[in-house]
Formats: sequence, structure tokens, C-alpha cells
Amino acid sequence: MLAKERLLYIIKRLQAQPSISVADLCKELQVSKSTIQRDLKILEDEGKISRERGGAVQKNLDEIMSDLTEIPVIEKVDIHAEEKKAICREAAKVVKDGDLIFLDSGTTPLYLIPYIQNKKIKIVTNCYLTLARLQGCDAQIYMLGGLYIPKYEVCSGPSTIEQLKQFRFDHAFIGANGIDLELGEVYSSEFEIGALKKAVMKRSKDSYLLVDDSKFSLAGICTFGYFSEFTHIYVNDFPKNEKRSKNIIICK
Repeated sequence: MLAKERLLYIIKRLQAQPSISVADLCKELQVSKSTIQRDLKILEDEGKISRERGGAVQKNLDEIMSDLTEIPVIEKVDIHAEEKKAICREAAKVVKDGDLIFLDSGTTPLYLIPYIQNKKIKIVTNCYLTLARLQGCDAQIYMLGGLYIPKYEVCSGPSTIEQLKQFRFDHAFIGANGIDLELGEVYSSEFEIGALKKAVMKRSKDSYLLVDDSKFSLAGICTFGYFSEFTHIYVNDFPKNEKRSKNIIICK
């Protein structure tokens, strides 16, 4: 597990309960005591928690900073791979020969490619990782240009949105940096990327949100959509104590 993932895990655990011990974190994360103590010091220095003897307690957990939750996309490709495969295997069933689809940036939509690569379709994307994975497939591919954002391997901005206006998608497969299960909000960590996602959804007959359960209750600086705006929301799991809307599909 990456260091940023451990920090995020600790934050989420302290959202669920007021305090946690070093011993419990060592057991759950399968790392040494010194590693956990180092992680707790980082979070304390950033003002996110308070350390106490043998553990940590809640502090300023209303916001999860984007620099903590967002790891460069290339480092996240293999994280939660089985969950992403299950989500995309189910989502791919809506794609038929002749469709024009949009594949969003992020790592989850990448896992859709093996399930659609032999279909006679047209694919539009703004993500260079997606473009690389599409090499050799049967689809006709359109790559959108614009302002290049290296951290996410994408093009975005006003010129990218202007190019989108040429297309009318049958299906748009959208990723997210976080969702709020209670409010039904869907988040992006960048305003420009969030604006592009909004524009894509407006240009698509059907929009599908692809998120694994690690994104539940993660905040972002930009709300780009709401659960009700998606035809389906594909997830690998869903909390039993949360109200589940009819468009949420659990994929196993």
C-alpha cells in the first residue's frame, strides 16, 4: 500500500470512530509500529489529527485535502484492480456495435477497454493512458486536445469542451475522485476536469458513473454531478446502512 493510501485510510478510520490505536492500525495495514507512528506525525503536522499516547484522535476531519486523496493517476492503475474489473465487466454490457462512447480519464474507465475492444464502435477520450490502452482495438478512436495536465494524463479546458460539441454520445463512462453517499454528490479534484465531465454528460444520451467503494465519502473541491443525473452508477459494494437509489448497480 502506498504511503498516501495509508494516510487516507487513517483519515477514513477516524471519520468512522473518534480514536484508534497504533496497534490496531499496524494490524489492519500490516505495517510496522514505526511506519504508523511516522504516518500519524505527518497527519498531525498537517493539522488533520491529534496524536495521543498509543494512537490518534479526530481533529479537523470535515475536509479531506485533495493533495492527500489524489495520487498521480499512473500510480493508481493497479489499485483495487479486481473491484474495477467487476464494475467495468457489468458496465460494458450496455455497449453495442455502432455506438459512439466517451471514456473518461481516471483508472476505473481503463478497465472497460478489454470488454469493448472487439466491438465495432467509436470511442472519444481526453486521456492519454486510455489512448495507449486502446492501441490495436477494433474501435475508431478520437483523441481530444487542449490544456495538458500531466498529473492526470489528460487534456482539458475550454478548447477541449469546444471540441466535445461536435459529438453526441450514446454512452459516457465517467470516473470520480469521490462521492458523498448521503448528499448524492459526485466530486472531481480539479475544476477544469469537473467542467469537462459536466460537458460530456450534457452531450450523452446515457451517462454511467464507475466508482469502487474506496471513493465513498471522499471529498473533492468540485461537485460535477449528482446521483440522479446518471443512468446507472456501477459500484463493487454498497453500505447496508445507506439508502440505495434505484440506479445503483452492485457488481460482483
